[in-house]
Amino acid sequence: MNIKKGIRNLVIGSDKFIESYAEYKQVMLSGQFALIAIFLCSVYLAIDVFTGTFITMPVYATAIFFLVLSVIIHRQGDHCLANYFLLPTINIIVYLLASSESPNTGIFIYFLVNSIAAFAVFNYKQRRLSILFSVFTYILFLAAYFIDFSLLPKRDYSDEMLLASAVINFSFALPAGLMAIYLLISLNHYNASQLVKNNSLLVKTNEELDRFVYSTSHDLRAPLTSVMGLISIAERSDNIEELKKYMNMMRDRVHSLDKFIKDITDYSRNNRLEITREKVVLAELANDVWESLKYSPDAEKIQFVIDIPVDLEIECDKNRLRVVIGNLIANAVRYHDVRKLNQFIRLGFQTKGGVLCIHVEDNGQGIAKEYHTKIFDMFYRGNEESKGSGLGLYIVKEALAKLSGSIHLESSPGVGSTFIVRLPK
Repeated sequence: MNIKKGIRNLVIGSDKFIESYAEYKQVMLSGQFALIAIFLCSVYLAIDVFTGTFITMPVYATAIFFLVLSVIIHRQGDHCLANYFLLPTINIIVYLLASSESPNTGIFIYFLVNSIAAFAVFNYKQRRLSILFSVFTYILFLAAYFIDFSLLPKRDYSDEMLLASAVINFSFALPAGLMAIYLLISLNHYNASQLVKNNSLLVKTNEELDRFVYSTSHDLRAPLTSVMGLISIAERSDNIEELKKYMNMMRDRVHSLDKFIKDITDYSRNNRLEITREKVVLAELANDVWESLKYSPDAEKIQFVIDIPVDLEIECDKNRLRVVIGNLIANAVRYHDVRKLNQFIRLGFQTKGGVLCIHVEDNGQGIAKEYHTKIFDMFYRGNEESKGSGLGLYIVKEALAKLSGSIHLESSPGVGSTFIVRLPK
């Protein structure tokens, strides 16, 4: 793993990031080809120096220079330009060697590898470049073996040297060719799996959209219809006390409608906005949430306890984390148990390896076990008297999915509930 990371940092740079999976794999393959070619040129340079053949030294030195340059260009982020240096350099060095030595050295096999590499390191939009480089490779192959011309002096090797060269060339060409073919296969598999994933998401989105339209139209109209009915009744009454009662009822309906619209907004933002990570003081965020809830009539007798160090910071999407904690605390307030004297909501945390667990515990009404999975469904309500929109816990689950987190419920009717949020540290 350290070697893989070292090669990645060498080719791309430790402070650089390539968002596209396909582009990342292609850049890494191109960089690995450059490193293999540098190593191979260095080996041949050492062999020629050892055998007293100095005429090829400028050729190998020039090739190494341009190969190193291609890696440097990769590190600067211009990956297409890097391939302009990589592929012609390998092609020309192979041509120079192939035209000056016996075919029995197996040097020609690099023409095939380089042609495959041209299709592996360029994407589909750059396919004309792949074809162009492949044609260029084929022309050099024909020139090397059918035209009696060489820029380098003809070299005659002993049978032992021919065998050694053939083994070395095949040993380097085979893994290089397999790397290129494996990349093409892996990209094809990745694209196929992404297509299946996207189709599943599309089916899920369409199903949710149907439910969303149906439930939203109902839940938006219900409070408005109720308010209109209360207005109609109030218009026929002259009793001040009755009018106050109707006004309070209308206020409740409007608050319900406002909460529903807020839930819809949170749902839309979670699906639409990109993840932004920043330092978040967890206790401070929880206090902000409680400040917005503690003056509601339901929260008057509830004690809110934060068992989290005031200086604990985590790196997370602050808005999504606020939605998660806000919905969980709001639910604990909404479904508190008025029969209990010491009502509380307790926020705690613990770390397990690379996972941060946030606990939202209450001694409220509790939830029966058969509903533990259903409550995270879109628009699910436990009963007709439920005050919520049916979106809150669904939004929590979806927001955590965006954060690569999860949620687990432990609850018993009459005892209370504990929601456990798990987030990567």
